Amino acid sequence: MQVVGAVRLVPRGAVYRQIFEDEVLLVRSLNAARSKAGFPTQSEKLCLLKASDISTDARLLLCYQQKWLEKTPCNDPTETLLPNREATFQKVWKNAEEKAAEEVGSLPDVVAPEETGSNILELLSERRRGRHDEALTSMRQELASIAKEMEPFVLEPGKSLLAKRMESDRKIELLFKKIEVDTALEGLSMEGLEELWNIIHQESLTRKKWIREMDESLQKAEWCRADKITDVLRKYTVKLEEISFFLSADVYRLMNNEAMMINRALLANQRAVAQLFSNLMKSELQWELSHRFNWQDKVKDWKLIQKNRVVHSFREFMANEDIQNPPAVKTEMDNMITDQFLLSGRRMEFLQRLSDLLPPGHTKAEINECYNSLVNLSKSIDSCHMQRMTKIHIQCGMTQQKCLAEVELCQNNLLNLSVCTKNEAEEIVNSELLPLTEKLKSRFEEELEQMSRDFEELAKKNEGNCTDLYSYLQEAMDLWDVHQTELSQQEGEFQKTLKGCRWKQLKSIQWSQFFQL
Repeated sequence: MQVVGAVRLVPRGAVYRQIFEDEVLLVRSLNAARSKAGFPTQSEKLCLLKASDISTDARLLLCYQQKWLEKTPCNDPTETLLPNREATFQKVWKNAEEKAAEEVGSLPDVVAPEETGSNILELLSERRRGRHDEALTSMRQELASIAKEMEPFVLEPGKSLLAKRMESDRKIELLFKKIEVDTALEGLSMEGLEELWNIIHQESLTRKKWIREMDESLQKAEWCRADKITDVLRKYTVKLEEISFFLSADVYRLMNNEAMMINRALLANQRAVAQLFSNLMKSELQWELSHRFNWQDKVKDWKLIQKNRVVHSFREFMANEDIQNPPAVKTEMDNMITDQFLLSGRRMEFLQRLSDLLPPGHTKAEINECYNSLVNLSKSIDSCHMQRMTKIHIQCGMTQQKCLAEVELCQNNLLNLSVCTKNEAEEIVNSELLPLTEKLKSRFEEELEQMSRDFEELAKKNEGNCTDLYSYLQEAMDLWDVHQTELSQQEGEFQKTLKGCRWKQLKSIQWSQFFQL
């Protein structure tokens, strides 16, 4: 676009100075004629000349202005500065066309030249410059006042949002502070923890709503700022055009530059508002994510507490005296000991009786009969031991079943509390609970095996003792028989010897009597 009307005044000594001075005289004469005839004055800013009377330079200027108006974009509200002058011009042209001839006819035929050294153009220029500068200063002051006026509408939503977020942070912090202690956390259920997260999530939604409301408030404030700036620019565009220090095209160019700078600032404000909204939403997501992680840590702690509580309760159950030493087993042991005392007393009687079965007062038949009774009594003792061992084994098995039932109950508790999944519950049972039951089962089995071995050794020992005693008695009887046989033989020999002695004595007596005779 070419620069038109950049210089409004021709310097002194120029070629066209006299032409401009003549034009000034012509304008003054025209104003005087208008004031006498009652025509519109110069302040109406309308050109009442016919197209044929307009100079070539003026026509070029009007064509340039028309082209500039057609090319100037008016899409942005801040850039739509003035109404179309052409429409106003056409409306007034019809009314003024009839008076144009009278104005030209009333002009004087001879124009008196102005003094050569006149400075009226400089004075008009300086006056218009001052009014122009004052208008620009006033416009900038009004723009500054708009900025100051809109400042509270920008600051208040931010302060309100900060206060609300601080209150929300205190609220959530208080909720987490209530469950910092393990005892308080242990008293909660999974439903309570879910409810806590629902509160946090709802609070996050509320905070996001606050951010959106603040964003809408800032956007409305920017729209209001843009409308007010548009009104100011429109107002001062008309005012600067009325001052006419610059041509209309220059005024439009000046205001267009101002509008472009202001548009850049407004766009920067909108970008800042959008960036603020994005940063706040990111911050809110990070806040929610942080509290989510914190809540998940609390859930993990709660699950660990519940798991430890279940495991601890099972260990207490296993450490109970009724499980470690079942009363039924103890009762069977007491009954077995009682039976052992009775059978042992009977066996001692048999042993005492058997020990008294010595020859020659008793025979082998009596010894065999007593031994058979002792053997039967030993078998009765062994049978009693086996029966009691079977009952004790059954009672230990029942205790083991109780432990397994408690294990299943603990597993169901873990699943019902939603502490872990089924696989995790099975892993906890296999790693924490079943080893305790297996340990108890192993102890019961070891004790029963040891008791069974002791009873077998005792049975073998008693059987050996009884066998030894029976052998001893058998040997004693055999020895007695041998001794009795030997005594019988010795007695026979003694009888023979005695008979011989008696026969010799008788013979001796007979011979003595014979000799005495």
